[in-house]
Amino acid sequence: MSRIQIQADDFFNAYLVLKVNNEAVIERLSKLPGTPLVGTKELGTHPTPGIEIVCLAFSLELYLKDLHYALTKKKPSKDHDILKLFNKLPEKIRQEIFACDSISQNPFSARGNIFYAKRSAATHNPYDGFIDHIKEISDGFVKWRYSYESSTLRYSDSFAVAFIHAIKSVTDNVRRQNPLP
Repeated sequence: MSRIQIQADDFFNAYLVLKVNNEAVIERLSKLPGTPLVGTKELGTHPTPGIEIVCLAFSLELYLKDLHYALTKKKPSKDHDILKLFNKLPEKIRQEIFACDSISQNPFSARGNIFYAKRSAATHNPYDGFIDHIKEISDGFVKWRYSYESSTLRYSDSFAVAFIHAIKSVTDNVRRQNPLP
């Protein structure tokens, strides 16, 4: 296991903890009568979606960098752009990621989604949809760290988690085929 993977796991685990906390806080607040007043001295009384997304986006970046490291045995770039990191992978590896069950068996890869106009175009295939989703989350780490600068932000955490599972699966395969000396 590389140090990059350990740090990626740490950020992913932080995302999971924050996600569970946010769900619990929102559930608790929804049961309060009237407009809830949240105490300022309590921990865990405010949802933290920005921090949650930063942890998820950074873990995704690190998992991609760990895959680069597994392939090249070289220190990865300092780039935060998920799409650039993905596009720097060999075509065979990109296709393996796309073929993983966590990606290929999810609705975001299918053409014709009624909520996504491009997908109904005959020339738009599932791989295009996959790339579109990567584009949508590509700069999440940068944008969400400075969420106060934007009025609206979106991030597909379900796609990011599926993408992480695919990257980890391919990385494990690469490491089995090319173990470190």
